[in-house]
Amino acid sequence: MVLITPLKPYIPVNPEEFCTNPYDIISKEEENELKRNSKSLIHLILPDGEGDEIYQNAAKAYNNFKEKRIIEQEESPSIFIYRQESVNFSHQGLIMGVALQDYEDGNIVKHEHTREKPLKDRTNHIVSSDVAAGLVWTVFQANKKINTLIEIIKKKESKFNFEKYGYRHLLWQETDPKVIQKLKGLFKNEKIYIADGHHRAASAAEYRKIKLEKSGVDKSTKAPWQNLLSYVASDDQICILPYNRVIKKLPLTENDFLKRIESDFETLSMKNAFNPEKKNEIAICIKGSWYKLLVKNKKFKTKRDSLDVAILQDKILEPILNIKDPRSDENIFFVGGIQDPKEMEKYVTNEGNDLFVNLYPIDIRDLESIADKGGVMPPKSTWFDPKVLSGLILHDLGEN
Repeated sequence: MVLITPLKPYIPVNPEEFCTNPYDIISKEEENELKRNSKSLIHLILPDGEGDEIYQNAAKAYNNFKEKRIIEQEESPSIFIYRQESVNFSHQGLIMGVALQDYEDGNIVKHEHTREKPLKDRTNHIVSSDVAAGLVWTVFQANKKINTLIEIIKKKESKFNFEKYGYRHLLWQETDPKVIQKLKGLFKNEKIYIADGHHRAASAAEYRKIKLEKSGVDKSTKAPWQNLLSYVASDDQICILPYNRVIKKLPLTENDFLKRIESDFETLSMKNAFNPEKKNEIAICIKGSWYKLLVKNKKFKTKRDSLDVAILQDKILEPILNIKDPRSDENIFFVGGIQDPKEMEKYVTNEGNDLFVNLYPIDIRDLESIADKGGVMPPKSTWFDPKVLSGLILHDLGEN
């Protein structure tokens, strides 16, 4: 159900120096540190400047990388295997092009709405620079034949093998047309689900629409911009962490808040910071005190309604705290990737916020089920970890 394709991308000569985390999780402090290095991808994905100058500088940075041979283009159409390894967790997937027509047709399945401002920013960025440098992380339902073929490709010597951000990063390249054709056949009856990168995917689709309108060519015309740069992994090869919430100020007292939630939750006072152990169990730290919230009514109309992020939104954030749109409300922010509840507690005890909400991670099967039915999950529902590097593969959209 999805058409995959090999790419002729630009690849960094020194990936350890060049590659970065995705642009949307880089702190200002890290950004400033990275910008001391003229050979870092940061100059492309988070360029300096104001207004349109930002996007012009992105294009300049990309051209500079090519001119100074910081990146070099592959000669043969290729697909890649990308693996991240650590002592505690490892995962791997394919890097390749996936037809954006499949995105339009719903075979690349979404589970979140995009926001206008970041979508406009990423669209302006890609239109100005003519390159996709960040991977859209997608998953397919575990397929033994695909996973076996991945292992066969990995028998070759890796193209890259380096350490960064606490993980070893390995990249294998496959150029054999027969192997690529076999992979195409295996994905022909698959659909893939966007795990991370909804705005990158949507901006690539917008770029394609612009190209189709300007050129007047047929939708089936072969061109680099017809394909989405995607990291495609088996859904048994991922780790999802919770995307937790922090409320800056409660509009009512601690006691009144706890009374308000009694109708929907059994509330248990806890001596120490803790992580929830199962679905429909929520941990909160309110002004330094920890409570376990157990959902009382577990008869849900939809799979979406059964998610703890949805229960939190429907039963607490909107009716009690008046946070109707968590994407834009200034009284809430999100924390992903932290697993130590003692560290979570510091957002309240050290940083002066009133409430930390610690959620149980969402199951990938729930995500797929909701997406299959056209449902939409609350924003910031999942934190996929570790993040895949940006800059390993740069998909040039302007070349034919």
